Amino acid sequence: MVTNEQYTLNPVLKGKIVSAQYNHEQVIKTYFGNPLIESLPHILEEDELLNAIPCYPDYDQSQRSLGRKLRLHCVQQLSDYVEILPIHLFIEQRFSRMIRHGYVARSPLSKEYAQQFHIGFGNILEAGVNENGENTAGIRSTAAGFNIIGVSGQGKSTAVDLNLLLYPQVIQHSEYKGKPLILDQLVWLKLNCPFDGSIKGLCINFFQAVDAVLRTNYFKKFVSRGSTVDTLIPQMAQIASLHCLGTLVIDEIQNLSHAKSGGSEKMLNFFTQLINTIGVPVVLVGTYKALKLFGGSFSQARRGCGQGDVIIDRMSEGEDWDYFVSSLWRYQWTATKTKLSDPIRRTIYELTQGIVDIAVKLYMLVQWDAIAFGESEGNERITVSRLKKVAAEHLQLVQPMIKALKTNNRSTLYDIDDLYPKWNDFSRYLSEVGEKVSIHGVLRTKTMPESNIDHDRNKYLELVKLAMNLGASPDKAEEISLHTIKQHEGHVDITVLRMQVAKHLMAGFVEADPADLRNHVPKSAGTTPEEFHQSLVDAGYTGSGDILFPAGKSQ
Repeated sequence: MVTNEQYTLNPVLKGKIVSAQYNHEQVIKTYFGNPLIESLPHILEEDELLNAIPCYPDYDQSQRSLGRKLRLHCVQQLSDYVEILPIHLFIEQRFSRMIRHGYVARSPLSKEYAQQFHIGFGNILEAGVNENGENTAGIRSTAAGFNIIGVSGQGKSTAVDLNLLLYPQVIQHSEYKGKPLILDQLVWLKLNCPFDGSIKGLCINFFQAVDAVLRTNYFKKFVSRGSTVDTLIPQMAQIASLHCLGTLVIDEIQNLSHAKSGGSEKMLNFFTQLINTIGVPVVLVGTYKALKLFGGSFSQARRGCGQGDVIIDRMSEGEDWDYFVSSLWRYQWTATKTKLSDPIRRTIYELTQGIVDIAVKLYMLVQWDAIAFGESEGNERITVSRLKKVAAEHLQLVQPMIKALKTNNRSTLYDIDDLYPKWNDFSRYLSEVGEKVSIHGVLRTKTMPESNIDHDRNKYLELVKLAMNLGASPDKAEEISLHTIKQHEGHVDITVLRMQVAKHLMAGFVEADPADLRNHVPKSAGTTPEEFHQSLVDAGYTGSGDILFPAGKSQ
């Protein structure tokens, strides 16, 4: 029998506790006059995030001349290495919008906020919302939760943690515009889904985590051996409202698949109530194993929340992978510095298949091997053969999975549901999900239903227009543009996408036409964006900037 105490062992992510400082000059009018929003840090620009998120090792070139034992310790720092990637920026933008917009309808200064506590949260949850989307206290939720699903080892949890820590966890209010406001605002709370997937375990974890952060005694007050889910859920909703919880993040949500019959549905219904009735945004994080949970009624209940889910697959070999490996390569403590060559870069991808966690571990292991044994070999160098040797010796447990990913062995991959989605579950999820889904990584290139995949609409329209100006029919222009976007990450620069559309046209996506690029561009056209651009100019194309058109055509 599971005791209440067993649920309190999960670690809790803890952030800063600060006193409220208000920014009354809000550009967005709906944010003005709300102390919950005005006390949040200012909205960060991308250049500020570049300095706020990364976690780099303490490194200096001179450290490579230290003794072997010290350098082995230096390499250990890579276990905490985080390089900012486009997915970090993407998730930060969603949290930034979600937390602020979720507070729009929940000002502690409103009469509806106080009304909730008079009505009672058991009654509020039972009544749900009316035809106008309002609960019985008259609050219309502006919450917008979403899910983050993806391959194990790709940094989902790390990305979430780093983005949460950009905000103080607790903001202590005492006075707002000269009037008393006694409130400990809980901006975010992150929990792990209980090991047994039970909703009672989640409630217990919630009270324990709130107590750890706010130094309250809710666990002792509300939880006893006789506590039931029916009594704990309203109390959890009450505490979330009392402390104006900005977002609740539940990690390891795939544990719900182990719950007893009906357990997962009941918990997901509770999350839906928090979002739609109480107004607390909920973010669920898990591996592909969680996909089967997110279809059907849960997707329909969340329809129109405004954020859309995020799928994070392993990195594809390309621009982002090259950037990641090049950034990681700077931290090298071998006595002899090894240049990052194309064969080494390709070998690292081959041995890790774009899984960030394995790539970092491999780089640590190969440096340890070079430092420990390189001296006897006369050279502390990182080589292709050393990378393969280290992977074979020290990454044996993941080798079958890496091989399956490399060869696309479906029969093996079907049993590895934290690295690869079951296509039946994934197809069902895509067909039933209520909003567009943003897909990042290798999975983006796979064949799947297109209607619910989030492609950048502006980029898509620009590429269609470009393809038509280069001689493609409307149908072919749409086909080429969609194909090009699918083959690249959603954040790839538009210049690269334009070049790819033009290359597709040259390769024969459209039939011969007087305006077809193949009739104008020499076969020796360069392969870099600059060379290719110049080839178009030399062939008689005109236009401004990076957009060029055949003679006689205009934008």
